[in-house]
Amino acid sequence: MDTVRFGMIGAGSVTEVKSAPALNKVPGSALVRVMRRNPGKLADYARKHGITQFSTRVEDILTDPDINAVYIATPPDSHAHYTLLAAKQGKAVYVEKPMARTVEEAQTMVDACRQAGVPLFVAYYRRELPRFLKAKELIDSGALGQLRSFQYHYACPVPGTDPDRPWLLLREAAGGGLLYDIGSHMIDTLIFLLGQPLEAVGRSANQSQARQTDDVTSALMRFESGAQGSLQLSFNADTKEDRLWLSGSRGSLTFSIMGQEPLRFEHNGQTETIDVPTPEHVQQPLITRVVNTLLGKDSLDGTGASPLQTQQILEALDNSGTWVWDGAARR
Repeated sequence: MDTVRFGMIGAGSVTEVKSAPALNKVPGSALVRVMRRNPGKLADYARKHGITQFSTRVEDILTDPDINAVYIATPPDSHAHYTLLAAKQGKAVYVEKPMARTVEEAQTMVDACRQAGVPLFVAYYRRELPRFLKAKELIDSGALGQLRSFQYHYACPVPGTDPDRPWLLLREAAGGGLLYDIGSHMIDTLIFLLGQPLEAVGRSANQSQARQTDDVTSALMRFESGAQGSLQLSFNADTKEDRLWLSGSRGSLTFSIMGQEPLRFEHNGQTETIDVPTPEHVQQPLITRVVNTLLGKDSLDGTGASPLQTQQILEALDNSGTWVWDGAARR
């Protein structure tokens, strides 16, 4: 493979700036064809992004011999379906988060790609954003000392219906609502920063009854490193908040997961503000690693095991249950 030639299934608003432009900007990568079922919106999308090949038929992407990787940017209820079809055609898979609606679906994706011998990547792009890499650098360098505790608090009002994503809060289409949509980023980021989790215990409820999905989740997590702490995700609040606090034996670090505010590093009685710019196309750093891995220049894990573990934790929290690490899928 000398060039990664992507076919994109789904062309919604999430791809406009975050991801699709990066598929043409990353060296060794090209967005060859895009598919969307609405012909009018598809033609407009293709025109805006300078894409000459587009179709309302997914088969035109799956059977195109010039395409060797598929970017699946559809609602979660079709992630597993399209992943299995792409794997059957021998094409690498890059799929939007959350990985799927259920652990069972996510497992079928991992199994299908493994059996077909194709890599499977999930778009947990915060792992490659500069501000999170800086936080990881501070943690791993020992600047905070031994990491001991964390608290994460996220709050927002009950969301209205998004005309671009009317399926978002429908359980049959998206799984666990905002817990799966943005909560998946939160869980994945904590694991990226803190290491292998050992246990997660959660309680979820639908307090507002405004949607089909639960709107509050409380959880405790502990990690192999010894760190442990709590998450409070309130998707039914009057105010907005997004604050992750990491506490070590020598200092603490505070920042948001979903925002772009500077990091706040407190140590030795002093407070340091670290401002790290966010790239225009937030998925571009991750897509760069995906492309370089497919070209044999990098070694990003493409087994799907890591996002499968995140899916397991999400499902346990959504079901007010407990997840315990079984020794597999180490991050």
